[in-house]
Amino acid sequence: MNRNIRIIICIFIFLNPIFVSSLSADELNDALSIEKVLALAWQHNPNVLEARKNIQIQKARYKQSRKLANPEVEIEADKIRKDFANEDDADNVESSFSELEGEVRFNQPIEWWGKRGLKIGIAKDEIAQAELEFKNIWLNITRQIKEQYAQTWLEQKSIELAKENLNIANRLLDQVQVRFDEGKARQHELARAKLETANARNSLLKTENNFRIALGKLNIYMGRNMDEMVKLQDVLTVSEMKNTLENYLQSALTHRPDVLIQEREVKKKEKELSLFKRKKLPDVTVGLFANREEDMYNAGAGLAFELPIWTQFQGEVEEAKLQKETADIHFDALKRSIELEVYEAFQNVSLTFQTVHHLEDAIKEANELLRIITIEYEEGEAPFLTYLEGIAAYQKTKQEYLEALTDYSHKLADLEQSIGQIQEFTEEKTK
Repeated sequence: MNRNIRIIICIFIFLNPIFVSSLSADELNDALSIEKVLALAWQHNPNVLEARKNIQIQKARYKQSRKLANPEVEIEADKIRKDFANEDDADNVESSFSELEGEVRFNQPIEWWGKRGLKIGIAKDEIAQAELEFKNIWLNITRQIKEQYAQTWLEQKSIELAKENLNIANRLLDQVQVRFDEGKARQHELARAKLETANARNSLLKTENNFRIALGKLNIYMGRNMDEMVKLQDVLTVSEMKNTLENYLQSALTHRPDVLIQEREVKKKEKELSLFKRKKLPDVTVGLFANREEDMYNAGAGLAFELPIWTQFQGEVEEAKLQKETADIHFDALKRSIELEVYEAFQNVSLTFQTVHHLEDAIKEANELLRIITIEYEEGEAPFLTYLEGIAAYQKTKQEYLEALTDYSHKLADLEQSIGQIQEFTEEKTK
């Protein structure tokens, strides 16, 4: 599908009067849009907050990786007088200190052969991975919120539809009652009309309960109390599809956070492999010392090396090599999986768009059917069961249209996730 598709559906405004927005201008400003819901989740969703903390943790580890290892200080003393602890005279105490002999050593380990640089590079990769993981988490949450928003919107509109169905059932009961009183309807028709009214009333109660549950889930995504009552905007806006399947595939392999995370993981494994290979090259410990013996003072410096004679880290090197190969395999498998995911999401969006388009025409036919069948029944031309079937077909078409809109929103959210389309918010936008 190469054409641009942009649908802004204003819920049957020109199709049926009952679907005209029931919100006033002030209420519409207070109603939650999908952008506002996402902005609130950006600030308050627990998973988002946790992912941000993980970035801070990796940055703290990076700062630590830039520091040298802590030095060691060794102090040795001898020739301490046995009665040192019992000395009361200050001069004697000072004399005791003057007789001390010993040595002070200062040792500073230093990593050579580029090991420290590799460790710093690995720490940088982990920061980048944490930032990409945050985007990946936000991408998943965005999809879930969009799907839950659409589901909550469906329940909200279903309440309006259930109220209309109750009104239709009440009008049906009134019509049958009049015809029954006139001797034109039978007892079973009156009983069926009462049953239809009772079912419509129960359906309204069930739909209102479903809306409260759906809204509770949406509130949880926003980091709010689940029992907060809000209205969603009556307008369901669906973003346009601008590109071909090939362009979407390229976008996914270029921008998806999980692809970039795995690509960074491969690079990190390469650095870890290099680090383990260099571990068999000895590090150096620089030492400084000063000592006093009799009345002689000495000072000097030295170097200490670790000689990897008995172990040359062959096991660690082999493990790092295998981990790098495993990362490469996973990266290739991930790219193939993403290609299938994008293809499936693209096809589903194309199919559901056609479904919505066809149901738009069906809605017009359903409205006309209800108008005609009502007139025919009132004039005695349509049998009672035919009238019921017409009402049921009308109600079913309306419900299917709402569900198709919701399904389209779900499928589009899946496509956006599959290509890594991320909507981010600044602090100003979330106010």
